[in-house]
Amino acid sequence: MAQAQEESTYNESVLVKGSFRPVIEQREKVTFPAVVTDTMTRFEHTFQYSITPRRLNSIYEPARIKAARILGEPATKLYNNYLRLGMGNYWSPLADLYWCSTRDREKTYGVRFNHRSSWGTLPDYGKNHFGLTDVTLFGKYIVADKLQLSTDLNYEHDHNLYYGFTDDKLQTTLGKDRDDISVGDYKAKYNVITWNAGVKNMQLDGYKLGYSANVRVSDLWASWSQNEFNLNLSGDIHYGFKMLRNAKGVAYLHAEWDAYKFSYSPDGTMPLGFNTALYPFTDAPACDGSRNIVKLNPYVDFMYNGLLFHAGLTTGWDGFSDPSKVFFRLFPDVVVSKSLMQEALVVSLGFTGGLDANNWDLIRKINPYVCPGAEQRATHHYDLTGHARWTISKKLEANAEVRYSNLRDDLTFGLDGLYQLDNVYWPIYFDNQRLTAGADIAFVNDEMLTLRFGGHYYYNKTKLAWNKPLYRPDWDLMASADVNYNDKWLFHLEGQLLGKMQGDNNEELPMRYGINAEVEYRHNRALSFFLKMDNLAFQRYYYWSNYPSQRGLFILGLTYTMPHK
Repeated sequence: MAQAQEESTYNESVLVKGSFRPVIEQREKVTFPAVVTDTMTRFEHTFQYSITPRRLNSIYEPARIKAARILGEPATKLYNNYLRLGMGNYWSPLADLYWCSTRDREKTYGVRFNHRSSWGTLPDYGKNHFGLTDVTLFGKYIVADKLQLSTDLNYEHDHNLYYGFTDDKLQTTLGKDRDDISVGDYKAKYNVITWNAGVKNMQLDGYKLGYSANVRVSDLWASWSQNEFNLNLSGDIHYGFKMLRNAKGVAYLHAEWDAYKFSYSPDGTMPLGFNTALYPFTDAPACDGSRNIVKLNPYVDFMYNGLLFHAGLTTGWDGFSDPSKVFFRLFPDVVVSKSLMQEALVVSLGFTGGLDANNWDLIRKINPYVCPGAEQRATHHYDLTGHARWTISKKLEANAEVRYSNLRDDLTFGLDGLYQLDNVYWPIYFDNQRLTAGADIAFVNDEMLTLRFGGHYYYNKTKLAWNKPLYRPDWDLMASADVNYNDKWLFHLEGQLLGKMQGDNNEELPMRYGINAEVEYRHNRALSFFLKMDNLAFQRYYYWSNYPSQRGLFILGLTYTMPHK
């Protein structure tokens, strides 16, 4: 699900070994490959990592060494730009553009542009168009080697169709044919503009005060008079201190305020099939208000007897779920890690928690067929986690994780009864206890061959009338292989399995299986050609009831970069 990283705590340690070689390596071009998916949300196999965007100071302080003199080397050509263009069946164009400034000790700036869309038609379902365009301007400036200033400005335009109804359903329910309706009757459009700005000091001495501050402002305006304004203010301070036996600890404080202002005032035009007899929306008052979430997270990182401790707590004020009330919540934030077998095995145990806002921008990314003015709540969760990472050899690594979560107001979806075509969803919030067990293994052979295999098992215990959450699989599996032949031919192959899911009206969605592949030929360092193939099993799968996918997608294109001295 598409969401910004939750504010949780990094619970892994990283050990880097190797001798220093004073040579500036020649690097490959920077790429930001576009991901072109089918008209349905594509299942991606991911682990749940707890990653914090805040800087963490090492609690180990190595002895100082004398700086080595490095002989000057001629500057190499830089590839500070990247262009990727392609076109596929169902009239599916894609475009990727990346450009940034070249070498500079003080400043960096650039632009990213991405577009992907599809203009296909499904038998019996008509047009199933979708499109996404994203533009970002970014920059960073370092002041006197003491402060880092950064900012970015992003604009996103997203549109899709509520196409989940057949010709027969349209005729029997509304007495209309396809020629009697227009795409605008069931087309949802979203526009989001976001500005981020941050400042942090460049103080590397762990025994001096470090700090950072960030502001994010975003505004979403969408079809059917939906608007959501978000202001996020966050900041961090940290300070190192001595402990027993000359050990070092670092104390942190993270604070965040997330404020939302929303309005929804439909003018009588609603998505096709809305039943005004059940709910006369034109007579309903406009919906507007504000919601807030405040978080404080003090914690300490230190090492004792070979154990790495992360100890703290998170206090949360939830004024998001019910704007008329503010709920105070206290969440644990404790993780203990230990390295074994000469650092080859790292195990960790954690007890953490937090609250996450399910706002309109997030909800529509999870389910693009959600109703306008969807109900918003914050999900509260407490998590017990065990994780192990085993470096079996230089080429082989395995990960395993078990997580038990107790959730309040967990989010899923069901068909909205106000829409007669059964093609629009509404959010369902429920209390849930979830057990997740997952593992993966990766083999990497000098970047020439990479193999990965993994999967998850999910168990949910709820009090829902239908016993289990809708549109949640019980398990998933994935396998992938990447081959780099002489740095000329690049091959990627992946397979995915997604277990059966329970849909609406006691419908069981069949197991989803998929095979995706990509081949790229590098003509030279500047020019390459690629062929991307999705859903090679040609399965007409359903991720949401009444929304079938296209059977296969093929994109043919090229990439180009222009060298710059």
